[in-house]
Amino acid sequence: MEWSTFLLVFLGGLVLVMFTGLPISFSFFLLSGITIFALLGNGGLIQWILGIQSQLCNFNFTPIPFFVIMGEVFFRSGIVTRTMTALSKLVRKVPGRLSVITMAGGGIFAALSGSSLANTAMFGSLMLPEMERRGYSKELTTGSIIASGGLAMVIPPSNLIIMLGGIAEISVSKILIAAIVPGILLMALYFAYIIIACIRKPSLAPVSAEDETDELSTAVKVKTVFKDIVPLIFIFLVVIGTIFSGIGTATEAAAFGAVASYILAAAYKKFNFKLLTDTLIGSLKTTGMLMLIIGSSSGFSQVLSITGTSREAVIVVTSLIHSPTLVIFTMLAIVFILGLFLEEASIMMVSLPLFMPIVHAFGINDIWFAIMFLIILESGLFTPPVGMSLFVMKSVSPPSITMNHIIRGVVPFFIIDVAAALLVAVIPAIALFLPSYL
Repeated sequence: MEWSTFLLVFLGGLVLVMFTGLPISFSFFLLSGITIFALLGNGGLIQWILGIQSQLCNFNFTPIPFFVIMGEVFFRSGIVTRTMTALSKLVRKVPGRLSVITMAGGGIFAALSGSSLANTAMFGSLMLPEMERRGYSKELTTGSIIASGGLAMVIPPSNLIIMLGGIAEISVSKILIAAIVPGILLMALYFAYIIIACIRKPSLAPVSAEDETDELSTAVKVKTVFKDIVPLIFIFLVVIGTIFSGIGTATEAAAFGAVASYILAAAYKKFNFKLLTDTLIGSLKTTGMLMLIIGSSSGFSQVLSITGTSREAVIVVTSLIHSPTLVIFTMLAIVFILGLFLEEASIMMVSLPLFMPIVHAFGINDIWFAIMFLIILESGLFTPPVGMSLFVMKSVSPPSITMNHIIRGVVPFFIIDVAAALLVAVIPAIALFLPSYL
C-alpha cells in the first residue's frame, strides 16, 4: 500500500473510531496496535509495546506531575482569589480595568498552573459576574477571559510544552525558556488591544464609581504587592531561574515549585490534609491522562516509521518545496486547519511525528518551530467548532451570553495570536534569544 493511501486510511479509521465515543488516546492505541499486528504479527506487537514503554520512561516527562501540583495548589487553596483582589487594588483608572486585571491574573497564573482550560474556567467564574454587573460588553468580557486562559499554553511552565518536547524529541528545558519572551509578547499585545479598544469605544467597558475612586497610598500598594504578588512571582522566577542557570533540570525546578506552592499555601493558612490529598489525586489523574496521550502518540510514530510514511513524506515535501519558509507556513497552516476540528493534544499526536522529520530535513531550528507551533496551537482554543475554551466559557456563563457572543469576542485575540506567530517567524530572536544563553 502506498504511504499516502495508508495515511488516509489510518486517519479515516481514526475519525470513525472517535465517532464511537472512544477517547482519542485509546483510538490511537487501537488502530496502531491493529496496524502493527497486521504488518508484523505478535513479535511486532511486543516491540511496539516495548517502544511505548521506553518513550513513557523518558526523563523529559517527569516535570509534569510537579507542575500540575503547582496549579492544583493555587486553584484549590483560594490563592487565586486573593491575588485577583490584590490586582484589583493595584490597577486603577485604566480603560477596560476589569479586563486588564483578568489578563494580568491570567499571565500570573499561566506561569504557575500550565492549564488553559482550568484558567478559563477559574477566571470565568471569578470575573464574569462582576464584569456583567458593571455593564461590560459581552464580547470583550468573554474574549478577554478566554485569552487570559490561553496564555497558560504558551507562558511556561505549560504541560503542553512538556508534551510537545517529549513527542517532538526536543529539549523541554529549552522550549520552556524559549517560550518566556513570546508569552510576554502575547500578553502585552492582549493588553494593548483591550486598552486601545476601550479608549476608542468607552461603551465596551463603562467606568464605574469604584474605578473613579482615589488612588491608594503608596504604602498600601507596596504592602499589597509584597504580600500577595511577589511570593507568586518569586516562585516562578526561581523555577525558571533554576533551569536557566543550569543549577537543576526542569524536573528539579518543577519539584521545587511544587514544594514552594505548599509552603505558600501554609503561609496564607490555607494548607491542610484535604488540600494535600486533593492536589495529589488531581495531579495523578491529570498526569495519567497526559501519559496515555503521549504513549498513544509514540505508538503512532512507530507505525509511521515502520510503514515508511515518515520517510516518504520527507522525500515528497523536499522534492516539491525548496523553501524552508514555505515549509514552515504550510505546516502551521495545517495545524490551524486541524485546530478547527481537533483538540490540542490530538493535533500534536497527529502532526508532530510527521512534521519533525521534515523540520530536521530542511535544517529548521526545532526550538523556533516549536514556539510558532505552540502559538498557532493556542489559537485552536478559540476556533469553532471544537475550540475547547469556547465550551468551557459557555459552561460558566449565564444564558444571556450566547456562543455567538463568545465567538465574536475571541476573534480579535485570535488575530493577535496569528500576528504574534508571524512576529516570531520574522524575528526568530524573540524565541531563540534566551535559549542561546543556556
